[in-house]
Amino acid sequence: MILLFIGPVFLTMFFGGVYVNDYVNDIPIAIVDEDGSGLSNMISGSFLSNERFDVKYYPENRQELEQLLYDGEAQMGIVVPEGFESGVSIGNPKEILVIMDGTNLVVSNNAYAQAAVIIQTIAAGVEIKVIEAKGVLPQIAKNLALSLNIGERILYDSKMRYMNYLIACYLAIFFQQLMMSSMGSKFIRGKDYLSSGNTAQKALAVTASCMVGIMPSMLLGLAGIKYIFHVPVRGSLLTVALLTLMFAFAITGLSMILASFTKDRVEYTKVSFMLSLPTFVAAGCVWPIEQMPYALRIISSAAWPLIGYAKNVQEIFIKGKEFGAVVPDIIYMFVFGLVWLFIGVKKYEKTFSSETKLD
Repeated sequence: MILLFIGPVFLTMFFGGVYVNDYVNDIPIAIVDEDGSGLSNMISGSFLSNERFDVKYYPENRQELEQLLYDGEAQMGIVVPEGFESGVSIGNPKEILVIMDGTNLVVSNNAYAQAAVIIQTIAAGVEIKVIEAKGVLPQIAKNLALSLNIGERILYDSKMRYMNYLIACYLAIFFQQLMMSSMGSKFIRGKDYLSSGNTAQKALAVTASCMVGIMPSMLLGLAGIKYIFHVPVRGSLLTVALLTLMFAFAITGLSMILASFTKDRVEYTKVSFMLSLPTFVAAGCVWPIEQMPYALRIISSAAWPLIGYAKNVQEIFIKGKEFGAVVPDIIYMFVFGLVWLFIGVKKYEKTFSSETKLD
């Protein structure tokens, strides 16, 4: 019970602290200026003044640049080729090369996106000057250079914070693992009492007692998400509470089955925590559910109910998802819970009733 009380709030504060910075900033980069022109200096200055980057190195050649990337000293390199400015002046510019360390997906994606913005902005400015040099008025030159514009409107999470994307899913997996651990311990310790009759009712009573134990810490964790890490909570907490209740019901039968196979609290804990990563990944918390193979989605939905819980909690927080939109998943978890509770009770009674008779 102590673990149930302190677990969610401690884990929420810890993982929230990891993602407390809104953006990936101060990415160490290196610039190879093979051109040494005014334009190449302008490009270097643009990267130097951008908060996303920390220009730490100016290697002499590309081999030195790649060595810096290999050693992990730099995460990205920019190469401005020789003859770049002269090529621009005659309308035949050479390619600016962006080299990245692809081993860190988060850093490389952010670095490349910002580098593209910087280079495209400079390119547009240069094109305007080239057009003006041909005697075109500045405003007309600007319109010609920027003939296509793009408007941007990001809904629900304009900063696209990693904190907002992951923390609700983390809270869901914390709840799953702590509930599984607590229920499994009680199912194994109380095997004689639980298997003596009315097993389903007694099992649900165990689930309810664990819910009572964990909810204060879950509420504290939720308060930390909202008031310390400033994650928006736009939707109804009553909807979150109902989803949480259905999810706890859905994993009751699974916990009974696991207890029946392991028969030992230590072994149960090992197996249940081994399940945390695959269930987290299969629930759409790391990779979009829609991008998973259809067969895998069906298998995941049939074997584990986190897919109906974690993403819904995230979207209730961030998007303000309404109750009507989550009703299908509430029904799914209820049916899932009924089926697996029936199987779990049969397996549990068969396993521990026979042990009691042997004793």
